[in-house]
Amino acid sequence: MRGIKVLLFISVFLVCTHLSAGDTNISFDSLLRGPAMKEIVFRITGNEEVKIYYVQPVYKKLLKSRTAVVWIHGGGWTGGITETFFPHARYFASRGAVGFCIHYRLVKADGSVTVGDCLADCKSAIRYIREHAEELGIDPDKIIVAGDSAGGHLASCLGTVDGFDDQTDNLKISAVPNAMVLYNPLSEFTTSPFINRIIGGAALDKKPTAESLIPNQEQLELARKLSPLYNVHKNQPPTLVLHGTDDTVILPEQSVQFTEAMKKAGNKCKLILLPNTKHAFVCVNWKATEQEVINAFLLMDNYLVKQGYLKGKPTLVPSKNPVWIPIGAAK
Repeated sequence: MRGIKVLLFISVFLVCTHLSAGDTNISFDSLLRGPAMKEIVFRITGNEEVKIYYVQPVYKKLLKSRTAVVWIHGGGWTGGITETFFPHARYFASRGAVGFCIHYRLVKADGSVTVGDCLADCKSAIRYIREHAEELGIDPDKIIVAGDSAGGHLASCLGTVDGFDDQTDNLKISAVPNAMVLYNPLSEFTTSPFINRIIGGAALDKKPTAESLIPNQEQLELARKLSPLYNVHKNQPPTLVLHGTDDTVILPEQSVQFTEAMKKAGNKCKLILLPNTKHAFVCVNWKATEQEVINAFLLMDNYLVKQGYLKGKPTLVPSKNPVWIPIGAAK
């Protein structure tokens, strides 16, 4: 038993040392193994705990000037798990940032949780991180949000959409990030099939009727309020948008329109359209290959270096053997 404990200690030590190296290449498979994420319950709403998970670099230098990289998972606002982006948080911790993953409540058909509530939870999380910046070891003016799909929408809303605040928050603390990285985000609800998330009720049935999918005027107005495209104005955070040209879940035209609107308003917004790439290409154990996911990491890494939030070159390299077979790939 003592021998097993020693081996476990050595394994954890090696993983943590690897993640703390800063200038040393790190293989993707090590991100799936650890280190462990710390957990904060920052609010209890009803019977549900709303949480933040985070991981800090092992080394201590630049303690108060670290960048915070905050990940928001996708899943259509009705599903998905926070753990999806634990490897992503660990990678950016290996690059000297503090990596965060936000847990938020999911939309329910009975209307007890709405898309607006999802956004309120994310805003509360950013406020918590900013308010507790010193103890978390980050600069409150270096908070980056990143998200995929529905998470990309919520990340985008943080930088564009006013309102939808939890009234128990200290609203004097800004929930606006300093930069955004959006992977295949939904930017416009009103013409999207995902407007059923706004309508709720019977529209969320597995086989909804045509009538249940028609929004009333109030729901249509809410859809506009929750669409980043209709909330673009000047002085919003610099943004990187990444979208696959073969995405049929959220059409790449949405990101094209959002980028054009951001630039027209005088904001910095860069769009990268990835050829032959489908939806959720930044997610592990899904339809993208490990190399596609690595490329998604590296594009973000290079962007944050150019923006001054990270230093040095990306360090992520492929695993010796790919750690998953993409869903739908030929075996």
